[in-house]
Amino acid sequence: MSDQVLATLITTIGSIIVAWITAHQRSQPTEADRLREQNRKLKEKIKEEKRHENTKRHH
Repeated sequence: MSDQVLATLITTIGSIIVAWITAHQRSQPTEADRLREQNRKLKEKIKEEKRHENTKRHH
């Protein structure tokens, strides 16, 4: 019985640690998140430049 209690306790503590780490990591933007945002901004900038180019050509 004591081994079962110990195993359950260790499993519970492990789950709590994993949950805490996961929550902590989500609160900080990852490198992938930063790259995605940078990529989105660059795509938007390119789209604006193309729009501007097309406007110039038509005038």
